[in-house]
This record gives sequence, C-alpha cells and structure tokens, in this order.
Amino acid sequence: MKPRQRPWADRARAFIGHSLSKPLYRLFSLVPHWGIGLSGHDISQLTYAHSPLAGKRAVHLSDLHLDHYQPRHDRIVAAVGELRPDWIFITGDLLNVPEGLPHMFRFLAGLREVAPVFITLGNHDHYSGVPIDHYAELADRHKITLLINQATFIQTDDGEIAIVGVDDPSLHRADLSCLPPRAENRFTLLLAHAPNILDQLQDHHAVDLILCGHSHGGQCRIPGVPTVWLPPGCGGRIDGHHGEPGRRLYVNRGLGWSFLPLRWNCTPEIACIEWVDEQAELED
Repeated sequence: MKPRQRPWADRARAFIGHSLSKPLYRLFSLVPHWGIGLSGHDISQLTYAHSPLAGKRAVHLSDLHLDHYQPRHDRIVAAVGELRPDWIFITGDLLNVPEGLPHMFRFLAGLREVAPVFITLGNHDHYSGVPIDHYAELADRHKITLLINQATFIQTDDGEIAIVGVDDPSLHRADLSCLPPRAENRFTLLLAHAPNILDQLQDHHAVDLILCGHSHGGQCRIPGVPTVWLPPGCGGRIDGHHGEPGRRLYVNRGLGWSFLPLRWNCTPEIACIEWVDEQAELED
C-alpha cells in the first residue's frame, strides 16, 4: 500500500538524518571494534497473561544498527539460543549503510537457526538508501519474515497469535489498516519501530501488545539528569512499559548505537517474553 504523504518537516528530518548518518557510520566503520558500553547486554524478563499462549516464549530485539559483524553479535545469538524462544521479533533499524547488508543478514541467519524471525523496518533502514524490494528479496532468501504494513497468523494448540508489522511510524509510514479485528483466543502483537505508534492507534484498533525500539533508552544516561538524546517519534517514552492494559507498549533499549558508538549507563537489551495462564496469574 502506498505510504501517506509525509509533512515537509518529516521529509526534511529524513534528508538530514540520511545526510548525517552515512558519513558518520562510514567514518566509524574504519574502526569497527571501537565503542564504549556496547559489549554487554541485559536480559529483561516480560510476562503477559494469555491462556491460549501459556508456555510460549519470544525474544524481542531492536535497533541492531549492524554494519559490521563483531564478536558481540555471536554472544547475542548464543544468549538468544539459551532462552529457547518460539519466535524472535526485531523492530527495525537493522543497519545504517548498504555495505552492512551481508553482515546484518549473517546475524539474522544465525537467529533464524534458533527460531522463526519476524522483522520490520525503522527510520535508519530507509535512510540507508536500500530499496524495500531488496530488503524483501534478501529476507525471503534467508527465510525471514519481513512485515511492512502486513499481518501473519500462527496457529497454536489453543488459539493463534497475529503478528502485525508496520513500517516506521516516526516517518509516517505505518498503515494500521493491516491490523485484524479482535477474535476469540487470538493474541494480536504489533511490531513497530517508533513508540509514537501508540499515539496513532484509534479506538477500533485491537492490539494486545506493541513492541517498539527507536529510543535506544536515551543511549547516554547521566544519573539525576533528564535524558538529553531522544529521537523524534518517541513521544517522551524512553524505555519499558507504557500504555494501558489491552494496549500495552514495550520500548526496548536496543542493541546498537546511533551517530556515535557510545552507550553510557544504558546497557543494550534483549527482552524475553513469556506468556502464562491467566488463572494461574490471578491465583498468584
């Protein structure tokens, strides 16, 4: 479906982001092993009650910004494998420059050996200049599901999960008409790069959980000082849970970096999602 026309301010921001990011990423590609605060990661445990999916598990990653494959990416694949997920969800900003494509798909292929992988695109994926058709071709070749304003359905023993992926909301590319209506025993999971997707939902949209990234958790945090780096499209949402029950949004801090290979007091994140029986949670 053709994306909506973006306001001139967003088109200008996209042009500036594209113009600035490529030289910076190419500069730091000369020293790919240099970086601060990128080597480790935290694993966040998230639990949601939905009886038809009880016992199922997923991993959520975001903001890979993967232009060079490094040893830390092997550690991430190993960590994800140890979590034994049924599905892996990645919410955009996969890379920054076209040269990163083989490195990024090497990483995704490693994850695909662990579990089925579902991805959507972020603003930097568009800034990179890689055509959407090329992303789609490579995803298909690696047996990875790329969702761009699309939905797919997976049957489980007692119900189904609807996995919906929209194009980047911060660039006004998300088309929520792809969301299916609510149905019995269906859990609708929405993958979107930017947290402002929450502001675009309307009353008739049926969503159980939204997974996002984009914020990098602020990337650099100084204790006692408000977050100074937050890209447009976050709506002040830095990380963690937002929204209300029945429309819950989780903002992942992501794994990579933007513009500078630096994270300070903001460890990269792997989110592990587990579904539990609703009755068991009530008894607890």
